[in-house]
Amino acid sequence: MEVEAEQQAETAAAPDTWGREQLRSTLKLMILPGAMAGLVLVGVGMPSWLLYGVLGIFGVAVAPRLLRDPEPVMAIAILYLPLNKIFAVPIAPGVNGTNIVEALLLFHWLRAGRGAPDAAPATDAPKAPASGLVAAYAAVSLLSVVTALVVAGADFVSDHLLDVRWWLDQFIVFFTFSRLIKDRKMAQRLVVYMMITATIVLALGFQEWLEKRDASSIEKARLLGPQMQPNDFGAFMAYAASPFIALLLNNIARPRILAFTVPYLLVTARILLATFSRGAYLGVALGAIVAGYVRGKFFLLGAAVAGLLLVLAVPQIVPKSLQARMGQTASEGGATTETIDKSSQTRLILWEAALKITKKSPLFGYGFKTFPMFKGEFTEQEVHESDNHNMYLYLSSQMGIPATVLFVLILWRMGSLGIRVYRASEERFVRVVGMTATTLAGSAFLVNMFGSRMVDICVSVNFWITLAVVSRTWTDIEARKMAEQPE
Repeated sequence: MEVEAEQQAETAAAPDTWGREQLRSTLKLMILPGAMAGLVLVGVGMPSWLLYGVLGIFGVAVAPRLLRDPEPVMAIAILYLPLNKIFAVPIAPGVNGTNIVEALLLFHWLRAGRGAPDAAPATDAPKAPASGLVAAYAAVSLLSVVTALVVAGADFVSDHLLDVRWWLDQFIVFFTFSRLIKDRKMAQRLVVYMMITATIVLALGFQEWLEKRDASSIEKARLLGPQMQPNDFGAFMAYAASPFIALLLNNIARPRILAFTVPYLLVTARILLATFSRGAYLGVALGAIVAGYVRGKFFLLGAAVAGLLLVLAVPQIVPKSLQARMGQTASEGGATTETIDKSSQTRLILWEAALKITKKSPLFGYGFKTFPMFKGEFTEQEVHESDNHNMYLYLSSQMGIPATVLFVLILWRMGSLGIRVYRASEERFVRVVGMTATTLAGSAFLVNMFGSRMVDICVSVNFWITLAVVSRTWTDIEARKMAEQPE
């Protein structure tokens, strides 16, 4: 009876809690472009003139609303940015889908700053708690462009100037979303849009898995996903799993929630295995552990014991592909000799080179995107890979130790804000938002130990939007507390 009463109370409060009409309206707006994209992705032939013509007419028809209301633009950004490599939408030199979406976000950011009547308030909008750290991180990272110009000169301008523009994507997304989220209702709706997008990306991964599952080798079987790279795809799916983990743990006794979170997470596990990305495996595992800890220490202990007993009782539950991939890290090189696999050997060589560069220039590094240029001077043998496979060393070797410290502080800030939101609210989905942020921070912390998975916006978009969402949710909670205090 108590559970029924609680569910009835939540149902009664839902319209006020969610702003469901806005949610439905935005989703209806996205049906046509979503359907067109789906037809292309499943292989339905469509002439480019027809595709661009239909989308062009649609764009003209909805332009007034997109210029008036920022939420559909934010929803489109959430849907499009993870898919921007397979849907580049090149219209003219320098004009593509990503630039158009970000231009619309910046347009609304400027409107909000100028106090447009239907925009977010210009003076009353609270400052995002993490904005200072992100601004410092942006400044330090962009300072490394100057370092690169000094160190590499014309080579940097010709090879990597466009990379600077792509690096700015993450900051455009964070600061525009932070400014445009009007209240916690919108913040919660953005989480829903991210979950919908994650489901679409998962479906694309599943389709690819069906095509590759009988491949003759790991390299042929690895899924590329919309990110067009298996480790990037694995990282995105690890990040995207966070709200589903949080939703499950906060509604573990509710069959309706279990009915879609459990299948999603099981399929995610299958797809992650097919990426053969060890960093993604470990990142999801740590994210789940962090979520369990936030849920409660006894809950985490009980879940850990239950999981261990299940593996001991039914060892077949651990997929052979997982055992094989993790077992590649150490393989027998002789009767008594152990050697690590070639991929791990390469990473260790690159990590050592990055550490040497950091030691030589700890404050500024060698400059933005310069690691591929200078790594040969710090390795004892030739290595063809240009990525050092570690975000922390990626930053320290090219942007200096201050950039690494700021990045770690951003992760910490995101996790701590998530815990605060979770503990301060009695609303179930607000608690989900808080746990999502903490889970994602934990996952990102470990994923980036094994790769630079915060460089491309098609991988990191959910991280920056979640940081904006949890920041706005926390300021909303604080504002409500202040309003409830007696004068």
